[in-house]
Amino acid sequence: MGTLDGQAGIVTGAGRGIGRGVAHALAREGMNIVLVDQDPGSAEDTRGELEALGARAVAIVGDVSDPALADEAVAQALATFDRIDALVNGAQAMRSGVSFQEHSDADFDLAISTGLWGAFRFMRSCHPALAIRGGSIVNVVSSAGTHGLPGFAGYAAAKEGIRGLTKVAANEWGPQEIRVNAISPQATSPSSEAYFDAHPERRAAKLAQRPIKRDGDAEHDIGRTVVFLVGPDSRFITGVTLMVNGGLTIMP
Repeated sequence: MGTLDGQAGIVTGAGRGIGRGVAHALAREGMNIVLVDQDPGSAEDTRGELEALGARAVAIVGDVSDPALADEAVAQALATFDRIDALVNGAQAMRSGVSFQEHSDADFDLAISTGLWGAFRFMRSCHPALAIRGGSIVNVVSSAGTHGLPGFAGYAAAKEGIRGLTKVAANEWGPQEIRVNAISPQATSPSSEAYFDAHPERRAAKLAQRPIKRDGDAEHDIGRTVVFLVGPDSRFITGVTLMVNGGLTIMP
């Protein structure tokens, strides 16, 4: 038996990378999943993988910048599973490696609409269902925000905004036994691989800085952290950001 048997969750950005790894980890613990992704092929592939693990899964194809998508996902979760116990906000689009002065309005809007607006709308839409029996929200943020990584102005702004939402919601919703936390992960994903293939010197620099000399695994490192945060062992933890990055952000 898994620690999350019979529970249901929504995972955005679940078609690939960290979101997919998180969905796999939750499914292995018995959670049923509504997975949200903008790519139909990736969404359907992940749905099949979760069902092969023994979970029930529903795939919703859509862009999290669409104001109607959060309500659609919540309605689907309640219609299929009659409950929502967890929300993981992982979806995020961005244009990276662009200097601050070269960042266009469109670049900035892309990051904010998918990351900050997406997380806000899904949190707001999930709240009534989570308040019935309590639950957990995990928001994916980034050291690009906490450390001001050059070339990531819009992305950093979106992720730091999400950290602000995390703390406000943790304060407001704690009395309803809704815990809201953030993780700042580092793991291999298609987008990270594309970035580091284009900037190999930055991969080498990160590995040199990190005490654990490897890249994280989306399921076994990041996903298992999310399992902890939505499970009973973290029932007294809320409003925090866990740096799940092999020690990359240890301060001198």
